[in-house]
Amino acid sequence: MKHIFLIFAFLSSAIMFAQDGATIKGNVLDLEANNTPLEMARVSIKETGDKTISDREGNFTLKGLNPGTYTVSLSFVGYETKTIEVKVAANHTTQIKESLGANTLSLDALMLTLASSDKNETATITTASN
Repeated sequence: MKHIFLIFAFLSSAIMFAQDGATIKGNVLDLEANNTPLEMARVSIKETGDKTISDREGNFTLKGLNPGTYTVSLSFVGYETKTIEVKVAANHTTQIKESLGANTLSLDALMLTLASSDKNETATITTASN
């Protein structure tokens, strides 16, 4: 009887550890390059602090999540950050596919007149702002 209990306890714990929670898998694409994969994009979950980087094919995986709704942020240098809500179920893989577009800058021109005792010079300075 004692051996049966130990076997049952061992199998129960093995089954519990085999269930590693929910998973979010996805693909990040470059909107500026006809939706080609975006390597090295940062993917993070606000609620847990979990983060990862997309691979050469733009793929990423975040494992071991509890069931629920998460705020997932996708970002890449020089691109707009995209934030989406993702609902995950227990022991289920949720697939997402998102495209990131370039961060647009607004350029304003400023005319600056410099004066010296010898001559006047005019220069144009261009500033960039978001």
